[in-house]
Amino acid sequence: MGLLKHVLFWPVTGPLFLAEFSLEKVHGVVREELTDDTRIKAELLELQLKLELGDIDDDEYIAQEAQLMHELREVRRWREEFGMGVAGGPVRVRSEGAAPARQDETEGAVPAESAPGDADAASADRQPRVADAGAGADVELNLDWD
Repeated sequence: MGLLKHVLFWPVTGPLFLAEFSLEKVHGVVREELTDDTRIKAELLELQLKLELGDIDDDEYIAQEAQLMHELREVRRWREEFGMGVAGGPVRVRSEGAAPARQDETEGAVPAESAPGDADAASADRQPRVADAGAGADVELNLDWD
């Protein structure tokens, strides 16, 4: 009876099945596109390379990097919405007027004035450290392989 039922009702159930199957495939592709950050990471690397080669100046780099970081935040927001894992935590960008983070703060460090039992209270009061996009970094390369 099961096979006969499927054959007899195929004009009704067939198009419904095919429409549902098609929509599931489209949903999967859209979900993959919204949560894939490899393109953005590749563009960030390419942008860094352009800066190092001198193809773009610092102001153009900062503007393009801000746009790419906005796109990366959107991808991470979609990953959180779909319940997928998010590596690295939220991306925060410091505004122009914000005070810079103290140099003695490191991740996981407890201030010297707090007792070991106060670590939870001290870490709750701390603000997250953010990088200053306008400040340059001095990098020394040691190519001595001896």
